[in-house]
Amino acid sequence: MSELALSIDIGSTWTKGILVDIRDQRVLHREGTPTTVDNLVTGFNRVYEALQKKIPGNRAGSHKPELFVSSSAKGGLTIAAIGLVPDLTLKAAKMAAASAGGKVIASFAYKLTPADIARLETLKSDIILLSGGTDGGDESYVLHNANQLAASQVQSYILYAGNQAVREEVLDILGRAGKEAGGTANILPDLDSVQVDGARKSIGEIFLERIIEGRGLSTVRDICSAMPRPTPAAVYDLVALLEEKDEGLLVLDMGGATTDVYTVSDPYSEQSNRVFRGLPETRLKRTVEGDLGLRVSAAFVAETGAAYIQRVLDDEGLRAFHAWVERIRATTGLLPATEEEQQFDDMLATVCVAESIARHGGTLTPSFTPEGLVWVQQGKDLGRVHRIIGSGGRLAQARSINIIRLALETYFTDEKEPKRGSWPQVQRLLPHFNEITYERDRDYIIPLAANLALAYPKVAIALVQQSLEREYIHD
Repeated sequence: MSELALSIDIGSTWTKGILVDIRDQRVLHREGTPTTVDNLVTGFNRVYEALQKKIPGNRAGSHKPELFVSSSAKGGLTIAAIGLVPDLTLKAAKMAAASAGGKVIASFAYKLTPADIARLETLKSDIILLSGGTDGGDESYVLHNANQLAASQVQSYILYAGNQAVREEVLDILGRAGKEAGGTANILPDLDSVQVDGARKSIGEIFLERIIEGRGLSTVRDICSAMPRPTPAAVYDLVALLEEKDEGLLVLDMGGATTDVYTVSDPYSEQSNRVFRGLPETRLKRTVEGDLGLRVSAAFVAETGAAYIQRVLDDEGLRAFHAWVERIRATTGLLPATEEEQQFDDMLATVCVAESIARHGGTLTPSFTPEGLVWVQQGKDLGRVHRIIGSGGRLAQARSINIIRLALETYFTDEKEPKRGSWPQVQRLLPHFNEITYERDRDYIIPLAANLALAYPKVAIALVQQSLEREYIHD
């Protein structure tokens, strides 16, 4: 075992790395440079060589440092998901893609139409995840969709994760058409279970064999101690290690392009008047919101949170806010320079946090039966979460707890105040702010520590703990 390790993450805008003392479980040095999009290896080499020079002289001749690399550059790992029913196989396909570190850029249900095929040809996703039907169930939809894909001009790798009864037939259809395709276990073998591990493993292998080459990272792969991974897949493994004493953990990673949410928590509440409908939820879960980035999609974020923003700002403030958003659209690297601009950025961050957590979680809907009122749960109950970690961008900065509070207590205020005399309303299953502790990832160490999660789990946990800073409310 080496005494030192290098961890490098090639992000969409920034390539960063650390030199780690494995024995002492601490960071010795940190480097970073803007990601060189035209040639990712250029930025990687700058960080790699700078870290090599920081190896202590008395240890330079000892074991060569191990190298661990992840990447989310050039759009990360893009996936188009195809399922049968939106609330079942399609939702399961999205869960499988997210758990593998993928970004679902489009989704399709039922039988693919000519318009769907045209869109898939234009999207050029890295992977098409084709699913549909429980094992031994419906065969017609996946066979139709396989034939449509076979006759198309799509060049994406097609991973089949549907009804296993027709797996060989589907792969034969695609293979005879010259498509790159493979099969894995059904993500929804029956209506009572979701099995994403097979698809997750297969997607990771495709990332290594096909996508690393396409991103220009084959030379990086050749010098790594472990195969490069999609950054979100590495973080997914790390989050599974961070939960303590079953307290229920939620990790937010908010960037300029996306907001990722990870949870490790019980998905259901033990209440007698509650029943569950829909796709079974998992204890460990990741969702990624590609339209909730603090910079790339600032205009959409402002539109999504319009009701909240209008409650907070007067007419003059709204004009200034929208002017700020327009400046961000023109220059995505723009940072706040005044107190007012910081306020506007915090409002955008509040929208990203509130909406991404709400999408990650589920809802309760009232249903009246002969036995009385019953609440129907769909999706994951985030009320079981009692610890939140904020990482990336604004969430790594001081006083980000105020953003969390606004997102959980204020953002959805209109929904929490039903009209007098009305029936009970649909409720969002969000964390309860007064029942959580909040910590910020001060040094934005999570993506770098994540690279060590499989080889050195104790070291990865220690590095995160050293970066976490507990925050309290500042009025």
